[in-house]
Parts: sequence; structure tokens; C-alpha cells
Amino acid sequence: MIDYILKGGISIHPGFFTEEKFYSIKSDLDKLEWNKVHQPAGSYYGNRMQAFPCYENNYDKENDYLKTSIEGILQTTITDFQTLARKIILSEVKESKQNFGKYGFIHRDYSPEAKSEPLIAGMMYFDQSYDGGTAFFSSQMEKVPDIYISAYQNRLVLYHGGRYHSPCLDYTFEERLTLSFFFKIERKKKVINEQWGDPTKAGNYHQFNYVDKKLH
Repeated sequence: MIDYILKGGISIHPGFFTEEKFYSIKSDLDKLEWNKVHQPAGSYYGNRMQAFPCYENNYDKENDYLKTSIEGILQTTITDFQTLARKIILSEVKESKQNFGKYGFIHRDYSPEAKSEPLIAGMMYFDQSYDGGTAFFSSQMEKVPDIYISAYQNRLVLYHGGRYHSPCLDYTFEERLTLSFFFKIERKKKVINEQWGDPTKAGNYHQFNYVDKKLH
């Protein structure tokens, strides 16, 4: 499974949480104090509406459960586990000067040039939406995704953090609520993702700038 993800595969796991835990987490997020932020993070804008406006906060209440469950799926030890809750208000996205359509900000979660273990990312949805999932691209310049995964409540999606992707925006909803997971796995340095190629060589997908802050 882990080699499949590192080669660019998308791993989908329906019904990840028990029903009781899923609704408990959703209740927690409904009461969460959200921080107003924008993407790309770290870049200066006059206000949030000049970029991609969103809200986020850390959510680590279920980290032990999540880490153990995902280790069972991947059959490997994972480290540096982080969970981030994010909310997007669709009316704010419409006001953004960036003229976003169905696809939000196309980005990667880390630089493949980084000399560290591969970063794996995960996404959990809280609503069913055909148009509100996650799109995956071969490069940041593409306008049409290579792979698209619809949103479905309690569906976990795992993918390589170095893969270009974006949130998909369903404007029939008032907001988009998700949990994002980020973690590393221990791999030998000689193992390089075949799909993405050697990041030190020109001509690979890694030629584009990456975004430090995670967005899904």
C-alpha cells in the first residue's frame, strides 16, 4: 500500500471512523474556535480576499486513534503525526480576487527536494458532495485534474504529500469542512518516488514552487 501511494496512487477508505466517533468529531469541529487565515500562507496580501480565504485550527484529540488506525492500513510505522481542521466559507471564496472556479489553490504539501522521509497526507470529509472533493494534478500549470475524488462523509483519502492537488468547491454548500492529516514514514534515502522522479534533475514536476502550509 505505501509503495502504491509513493508512486502517486490515491488510497480511499470509506467508513473510516465508527459512527459514534465520526459525529463526536463533527460536534467538536462545530464548536472549534477558528483562526482566519489565507493561502498561500506566508505570502503578503492586503487582506484575505486577495488570496484564498479559509479558517483553520489544530485538532489533536484523536491523534492516537488516527495514528494507530492508519498504521494498520499502511502496515508501517508512522511519525510526526499532525491533524489540522479546516473550514472554507464558499461565499468568501466567491469574493476572492483570484477568481476561483471549481478548483481551489493548486499546491503541494511539502517540497520533494526536502532531505527527509516522505510526507503522506490524508483527508477526511464531513459532507457528501459530488463537486466538493479533492482534485489531483500532474503539475501546477494544469487546468484539468488527472484524478478527482468526490467528497463523502467519513471517507478517508491518503496520498503522497508531494503530489499537486487542490480542494474542490461546491457552491451549493455554505461551507466546506475537512480534517487533514500529515505524517512521515521511515524510508531508506535511496528510495525515490518513481512517479515524481529524481527531484534534483530538471524537467520533473518538482520544478514548480511549493507551498509550506497545507491546503486541501
